[in-house]
Amino acid sequence: MTSTPKRQESLDDAELKHLLPAAGAPAAPLGRQRQIEEFLMNEITRTPQTAAPVRPEARSRRRLLIAVPATMAAFALAATVALTTDGTQGAGPAGDARVAAPVVRIAAGDTAALAGAVQRISLAAEAAPDLVLRPGQYVYIESTVSHLVGSVDAGSGTSNVWVDKPHHRQVWHSADGRTGRLIEEGKTPEGGEALESGTGAYLNGPSYDYLRTLPTDPQELLQKIYTETKGAGSGPDQQAFVTIADMVREQAVPGKLAAALYQAAARIPGVVLVDDATDAAGRTGIAIARTNSATGSRDEIIFDRTSYAFLGERSVQVTEAFGVKPGTVTANTAVLKRAVTDAAGQRPGNAQA
Repeated sequence: MTSTPKRQESLDDAELKHLLPAAGAPAAPLGRQRQIEEFLMNEITRTPQTAAPVRPEARSRRRLLIAVPATMAAFALAATVALTTDGTQGAGPAGDARVAAPVVRIAAGDTAALAGAVQRISLAAEAAPDLVLRPGQYVYIESTVSHLVGSVDAGSGTSNVWVDKPHHRQVWHSADGRTGRLIEEGKTPEGGEALESGTGAYLNGPSYDYLRTLPTDPQELLQKIYTETKGAGSGPDQQAFVTIADMVREQAVPGKLAAALYQAAARIPGVVLVDDATDAAGRTGIAIARTNSATGSRDEIIFDRTSYAFLGERSVQVTEAFGVKPGTVTANTAVLKRAVTDAAGQRPGNAQA
């Protein structure tokens, strides 16, 4: 995992591009997305006393276009950064694909009811039937997603904030995580694109097989997460929370492991229970949440308030940062279906997507 760039060092364009996935490459995990987002925030907001020397004309003309995917924000889409030198301001959303980012009331979060809620969430996870893959089969996840898309002028600090309209996403993962397919409305070519990984599975990019090797004791699992993500993200606690969200988002997590992950999340300092959260499909529930002090964004893992089943994720800005106002929903997802298919690109029920 790539560690966060040191704050006193400025990355040039080539170094910044090195952080990013190549065009058409499989999606970057959330931990990597967060590193990119935090680096960009630092570049935009750091003071003249800490900034590395930059030619005045370069500073005023260098516009950063930021497309930050569902942050729990996380999500399996790559954060994309385009560096332009045209000196123009963002022209606004393209067509009808984007809309103004919604602004919601920031629901209070507290720890008083956290333990009881997590216990009920864990029991529900263990009671749910596990998905079982036979050789050659794929995990299928269908969801609705919305991503933050904003343009920031690094010279003036002015910004425009939009989100993609909620849209359809389907992803397939092989048991070992090395092959798959992604179809995302408005994002991939017709018929989707192949996903291939030469690195194998790891915590922030787990596979079906990998998840079944992990400990199911919450404290042991949390210690493993802290150890293996050391130096990544904006701090050990936030990175641990992000990692847990990465693990449950688009995979078939065994119920016992899912329960351990939620119990581990509750042990992370700063994690609270939010009593009112809405996913990208409009379903309301409760959320396990943590605010990232580096970005001012609260990441929420949302559960049905009656069945305690996982619904999706949301990121809400709680303090203003680089033009994003408090209450702005910067990312929203809703998982609609988890299933098993016999081929990548095949929908449950044998129909091709």
